[in-house]
Amino acid sequence: MTEVRANYDKSWKEALNEYFEDFLSFFFPSAHTAIDWTQPPESLDKELQNITASAQAGDGVADKLYKVRLLDKKEAWILIHIEVQSDYDVNLEKRI
Repeated sequence: MTEVRANYDKSWKEALNEYFEDFLSFFFPSAHTAIDWTQPPESLDKELQNITASAQAGDGVADKLYKVRLLDKKEAWILIHIEVQSDYDVNLEKRI
């Protein structure tokens, strides 16, 4: 019998898309205050896939890349990596 694994990473990616501003406000308040929130952030999923295509990755990778406009009118990219653990993994440190 094949073990079925839940894909928690996909849910985290969807949550990041929905709550990106709140996420930055809570975890990275100084970055949040530097962003011009009147300009909507742009998700760069396809660009991230092109950059990481050759990298070794597991089945689920909760990485998001966003392009934002800063208050000083400069453009910035924000890479977010979230590792969600539902079980103990002795190799977690190596995977991260």
